[in-house]
Amino acid sequence: MAETAAYASPEPLIGAVVIARNEERTIQACLAAARDGLAAVGGGDLLMVDSASTDRTVPLALEAGCRVYAIRQASRRSPSAGRRIGESLTRSRYLLFLDGDCCLDPGFLPAALRAMEEDERLGVVAGRRRDFYRTRKGILAASRDYYRDDGPAGRDEPRYGGSALYRRSALRAAGSFHPFLRSQEEADLSHRLQALGFRAAVLPVPMIRHITVPRESLRRLLRTTRHGFYLGRGQAIRVFLGRGRVRAAFQDLSRVFATLILIALGAASLGAWLSSGVFWPLAGWLGLCVAGFAGLALRGRSLHHAAYYAMEWVIQGLFVIPGFLAPVPSPDTFRWKGDELKAEPAAAASLPRVLLVGPRPDPPHRGGVERGVDLLLRTDLARRTSMRVFDNYRRRDPTRPLWRRLAYQAGKLQAFWIDIRSRPVDLVHVKTSSGINFHQNALYAWAARMAGLPVVLQIHCGKFSAFYDASPPLLRAWIRRTLASATEVIALSRDLEARLKGIAPGIASGVVPNGLAKQETAELDPGTDSRRPQILFVGTGERDLNREKGLVDLLAVLPDLASRHPGARWVLAGLPDGDEILGSLAGAQGEISGSPRIRCLGFVDGDEKRMILRSSTVLVLPSYFENMPNVLLEAMAAGMAVVASRVGAIPEMLGRGEGGILFDPGDRTALRDALDRLLLDTSRAQEQGRWNRRRVLSQHSMTAVEDALEPVYRRAAGWMMPERTRAAEDTESDGRVGRTGQAPSVQQALRS
Repeated sequence: MAETAAYASPEPLIGAVVIARNEERTIQACLAAARDGLAAVGGGDLLMVDSASTDRTVPLALEAGCRVYAIRQASRRSPSAGRRIGESLTRSRYLLFLDGDCCLDPGFLPAALRAMEEDERLGVVAGRRRDFYRTRKGILAASRDYYRDDGPAGRDEPRYGGSALYRRSALRAAGSFHPFLRSQEEADLSHRLQALGFRAAVLPVPMIRHITVPRESLRRLLRTTRHGFYLGRGQAIRVFLGRGRVRAAFQDLSRVFATLILIALGAASLGAWLSSGVFWPLAGWLGLCVAGFAGLALRGRSLHHAAYYAMEWVIQGLFVIPGFLAPVPSPDTFRWKGDELKAEPAAAASLPRVLLVGPRPDPPHRGGVERGVDLLLRTDLARRTSMRVFDNYRRRDPTRPLWRRLAYQAGKLQAFWIDIRSRPVDLVHVKTSSGINFHQNALYAWAARMAGLPVVLQIHCGKFSAFYDASPPLLRAWIRRTLASATEVIALSRDLEARLKGIAPGIASGVVPNGLAKQETAELDPGTDSRRPQILFVGTGERDLNREKGLVDLLAVLPDLASRHPGARWVLAGLPDGDEILGSLAGAQGEISGSPRIRCLGFVDGDEKRMILRSSTVLVLPSYFENMPNVLLEAMAAGMAVVASRVGAIPEMLGRGEGGILFDPGDRTALRDALDRLLLDTSRAQEQGRWNRRRVLSQHSMTAVEDALEPVYRRAAGWMMPERTRAAEDTESDGRVGRTGQAPSVQQALRS
């Protein structure tokens, strides 16, 4: 990703970047103080860079009206990486960096800007920092200024932390922060600034109030270790020695290396005792340790003080060594991805904010769930709910080893957890099928419920009952519990809703059908009923799934029908083995006006598919399992008659036979007779086609889908519904939205 951009002049005077990770306790005060400080010098841009917070840091920042950049992926997550990213996303002559647990003093920026303007060689200016410790007794002030420059004489540069004001031209000339350094990044940058002739200064004015955990505490030790600070000290030694900065490399590490030497002496003494029985070296070493600990306790007047620092020096020494030995990547190799978030306008917040979980591959979309996700994201409802998608698509690969699948799923679940904890969302909508896809998506649903979010679980698969029946008892219990845990379960049809309630009685449920976009229905309009008879079958592109689509049954009756109706054309699309099938039908093949009567095609999409639909008169769908097939909606929009098996939502879609002829799956005689009747009675086929198009326009438009889904979102999130919507939601008719059961209510005030 590019780290800089060309901006039009004039350049603003000042901007501020706040870096944060899980700072929900302090971020509001931090941002308010930063905004006040910027206002004191004429105002400026305020950006928060968030490093995958799992608490409410990001929602709170957005509520405060702050611009937020959420890092999704990065070569390294560290404070220095956050500052580097923030520098690349802002523009101003001067740039203030703050940590999310700091509050800026209102008098610092005027003094710092004055100093910067008076001395053009000042590259960075800081001020006095005051620490406050969060304890069980409340917030207590630290006894001293942690960064006061009272260290030994000869220090290379004044000490300051991550919060400081930088001259952007100097910052860019020095190459910005080193994103791979876990600590000492300010000293590293200061060295590079000095090499360019710039200076660092710490003004004798208050700059920040820093709220953190007590310095001499186990929490502080664990936090510092977890964040890689001690590894960073080893990295800094390697980097500083490479520049010839020996003093800076080992600054403040004398006690750490003394502790390492003491440990080495102890190991040698223990070895001498175990190997040769010589005990006096070990006794001397133990005496030295006791004396050193006693001296440390007396100096600090505390046994706790002595124990803490002895432990810290040991841990720091153990981490410094691998940090020094590990190569430090070049800053030029740093890459990241993220999203810029903005506070949502009041109009957009009138509905719950929705996170949609489903597959979103690049087109063409072969599956019904993929297509449903794409269509929903392009609706006005998506805009009004600030809908965004968590993409769980992964290309199927049967050869992929199990351990790799599990590792991938664990990573996706972690990313999902970070997403729902770091970005504003009121409700999670999970689209799922059956089989392993259901189990994977169930994990997302459970994670959302654990995070306290309502979940709408939408089932798309017509084989769900068969999937449940074929599962072992423990998995059946898991399926039932998952359905029951959802705030509301929605099906595409009343048939599927009834079957789901048979699996998990008492669930809150509703019906939201599939739909077609307005543009798509317009493009599929046949415009005339003068089409010649053409029967269309659309497969999936996979052999096994095409058998479930009833292809074998169709091939069994096709030769007889072709001989009885020599003027009819046949198009079999979505076949991975088209040449093989065409060879098996050689006896039925012939020509009409110089073109073959039977065509076998591979996967079709886009303009080719629309052209085939508009030129066909009958869709044949002899499936054994279906829910609400999109190809049937497309055929209905194209004004086609239908011959289909009596499965899933197909009877509802066709008005129990108004729009097509239904038969039982696997009944080849009924399949042949139905096709024979429509080929003989073209006027009946035309009437069915007209009925089907009217049905799609009235009940399967995306507007109808939005009207059905909005009350589901409101119910699940516990939001108030307008009286018109509340009255309309109980309408009961085939293919219309309906809802049974009671969803748990949530106070609207908690979501607003």
